[in-house]
Amino acid sequence: MLSHPRDDIENRVPVWVACSDLYLDNDPGETGLRSIARACASSPYSGPDLDRIMFNEVWPAFSANLHPVAGNWSGWDESFVKERVLDTYRSRWRLPWRLHPLKRHYCGDWLIVRNLIDEIRAGRLEAKDGSI
Repeated sequence: MLSHPRDDIENRVPVWVACSDLYLDNDPGETGLRSIARACASSPYSGPDLDRIMFNEVWPAFSANLHPVAGNWSGWDESFVKERVLDTYRSRWRLPWRLHPLKRHYCGDWLIVRNLIDEIRAGRLEAKDGSI
């Protein structure tokens, strides 16, 4: 079970910063998705824990950026991400992300990232592509 975000800031912030890139108004592309996957794969969290961090911590903080026409295109700095996630975090039960239509629609890239994380951790992606 995941600890409260405030109790694990050192490990959480790099994951939050990486995942927040999925909420920018531009397409992260293959390079961006691989960068997000590398940051998540180097964290101590399991795949299901990363899902929870992505959708229970990062989604509430940054999903609004997906809606406006004039959202953020360039990314956020680490201190802003940390403050924003901690300010919006609420511990409560949530519908699993795969059953939530908005999360599935807006976060299709997360499935790609999760597969890349598994590949990186299994050592298969590095063998195929030295850029990881």
